[in-house]
Amino acid sequence: MYLLYIDDSGLEIDKKCRHCVLAGFAIRDDKTYWVQQAVDNIVEKQLGISDIELHGTDIRGGRKAWRRFPKHLRDTLYKEILTYIASNYPSQFILFGVVLDKSYYDNSKFSLSEELFTQITSRFDMFLKRRFIKSGQGVRGLAIFDKSTLEQQYQVLSHIFQKTGNRWGKTLANFSEVPLFLDSKMSRLIQLADLVAYSLFRKFEHDDNSLYTIIQSCFDRDTDSGEIHGLYTRTVMPI
Repeated sequence: MYLLYIDDSGLEIDKKCRHCVLAGFAIRDDKTYWVQQAVDNIVEKQLGISDIELHGTDIRGGRKAWRRFPKHLRDTLYKEILTYIASNYPSQFILFGVVLDKSYYDNSKFSLSEELFTQITSRFDMFLKRRFIKSGQGVRGLAIFDKSTLEQQYQVLSHIFQKTGNRWGKTLANFSEVPLFLDSKMSRLIQLADLVAYSLFRKFEHDDNSLYTIIQSCFDRDTDSGEIHGLYTRTVMPI
């Protein structure tokens, strides 16, 4: 089974930011323990401790528990973790992301949150279908989100998409269940999804490529055609 860990960056209700991001990565369920151990080792090597929550805005801004660490150390740690993700693509990490400019949805019949969820789940389902075609065996998936106020909406959308299909009439036939929601403090992998999402947010919101360039080649793509399926953007900034 593949697990899709997802987090957001740039809230729909935040009038100070222009973009909304939903992003993360797919990973086989038998790889999660080893990834958690590897990331804990990176954190402990850099900070001398491992029991600290990884959150992109806090690391970047030196907030909360990250105040005591100098900026150069925080930046080094963030980039080392992203480099670890990139060096293990696609054997462990396969990235997915959606970036939307809010201005495109001012008069849209689709809400930003619905569009984010629709895009990322359909792309993950496409990935699972390609895996099925290549292997000839059923490949199932499960989406795991950070807890948020959108939990109820995403549960309802997932149920509808599995039963009757999304707006393109395509059902999420390869999902094992409706999404799960975890407290990021308890899940190192949700924290990694947050780092991916914030890297995308920095690029599109602030034109800062320092994080994104490390992982830009790690989004899901068709190995035969080379077409990128794992990243969808609707913004004024080209990728």
